[in-house]
Amino acid sequence: MEAGTCAILSGMRQKGSGSALSILRGLDDPLRYAVVSRLMAGPETVSELLAHTGAAQSQLSNHLAILHAGGLVTRERVGRNVVYALAGPEIAGIIEAIDSAAGAGPQMSAPVPEVVLARHCYDHLAGRLGVGVFADLVTLRAVEPVGSAINARKVRSGLGDVALGPRAANVFGELGIELEMLAAQRRRFATACNDWTESRPHLAGALGAALHDACLRAGWLQRRSGTRALRITPRGRRELPERFGRAVAAVLS
Repeated sequence: MEAGTCAILSGMRQKGSGSALSILRGLDDPLRYAVVSRLMAGPETVSELLAHTGAAQSQLSNHLAILHAGGLVTRERVGRNVVYALAGPEIAGIIEAIDSAAGAGPQMSAPVPEVVLARHCYDHLAGRLGVGVFADLVTLRAVEPVGSAINARKVRSGLGDVALGPRAANVFGELGIELEMLAAQRRRFATACNDWTESRPHLAGALGAALHDACLRAGWLQRRSGTRALRITPRGRRELPERFGRAVAAVLS
């Protein structure tokens, strides 16, 4: 198993979110893996999961119970529906790492698939756009680059912690992101994920999630139901390069 996946599992075990063995057992079935991969695009009801997987209700219910007991998913009753969601960003990191190790990324044919161009990895921006944004944030001195020392010591969130640069307050403030509020959260503040399709870092953690949300609020990106792919709006194609810089401009050219 890829080193990053092992590190994620080790970190989850240390923080008491379920044993690594129970997590691996939870994923050791095609239907359960399909369900967890589906939930990468966002929470779904049992009815939606039934429609997507084509499984019998009793079969799906049994597998959902195993995933819930293993700490991979959460469930919440909303009216008459039971809604399932990934248990947290660590689970998304495991799925990304497994897909990367297995070479399960989309085929790189022309035109570039939307999921390769821009997608959300649980709750942060990934794909070519996510990698481009990270590169431009480094150029803008909003974050520090991910150095070889960090790459050599992977942690559960991927490539390691990301330090803020000297212009972080200005750059993120212009996006409506309050750094002090994010830093007060219990979640890791800013980490670098090795992008599934690009093999370069994108920004994750609480800061990555806030950046993803800021792009949605600005109307640059739109979620698409049932998929992790994000639509880059005409406004986004105009304004994203102006906001971030050359790397994003190259992605959108």
